[in-house]
Amino acid sequence: MRNILVGIIIFLIVYVLLFLRKTKKETGSGKINRCIDMLGLKPGASQEEVTQAYRDLANVWHPDRFGGNPRLQKKAEEKIKELNAAYEYIKSFYGRT
Repeated sequence: MRNILVGIIIFLIVYVLLFLRKTKKETGSGKINRCIDMLGLKPGASQEEVTQAYRDLANVWHPDRFGGNPRLQKKAEEKIKELNAAYEYIKSFYGRT
């Protein structure tokens, strides 16, 4: 009985550690690459390319363009928030170099 209990405890500890590893906050090169990819660019893009890509996508996804359709306007609001966050992160990343 004791061996089964120890086995279950070890299983739970391993499961929790694996879960925490998956949910760990993304940082470093993985996050910058994801943000650059979100803007449709390749790693190594210049600041000017990043700015132009952001402006293009902000024009495409601006919520005011979907004023007649509340469902699409809500999607556009979510997308522009993601784009803004990615752009701000990239700007801060370029500021560190």
